[in-house]
Order: sequence, then structure tokens, then C-alpha cells
Amino acid sequence: MDKRDRFVAELRDEAKALGLRFRVDYRKGKGGHAMVYVGDKLTTLPSREIDPKTARKIRKQLGLAG
Repeated sequence: MDKRDRFVAELRDEAKALGLRFRVDYRKGKGGHAMVYVGDKLTTLPSREIDPKTARKIRKQLGLAG
């Protein structure tokens, strides 16, 4: 399991803890990117490793930062 997969698992756990729906769609992203949906929010997950700064931005976009 690579860092990106672990990050997706962390997002899934955070969404579940908040009672929000979670979905990852690898087909909709362009060039290996993925679309991540949490509740009614969505963002693009890059195809590369997720560094801490990018992780913070993604969590903020999905409403999981706090």
C-alpha cells in the first residue's frame, strides 16, 4: 500500500467518524488523478504521493480540517 492509498483510507475513516458519505472515483480523474467525494464536497486527488501540505489543503476542501 502506497502513501496515496493510506491517505485515502485516512480520509475514509475521518468521513465515517463524522457520519459523512465517502467515495473515490478513479475513472473521472484525468491522467491518474482521482475524484474524492465527502458528503456534498469534492476535490481532485493527485496521482503522486501526498505531502503534508497537500494533505492539509485536501482536508480543508473536503471540510475535514479542524
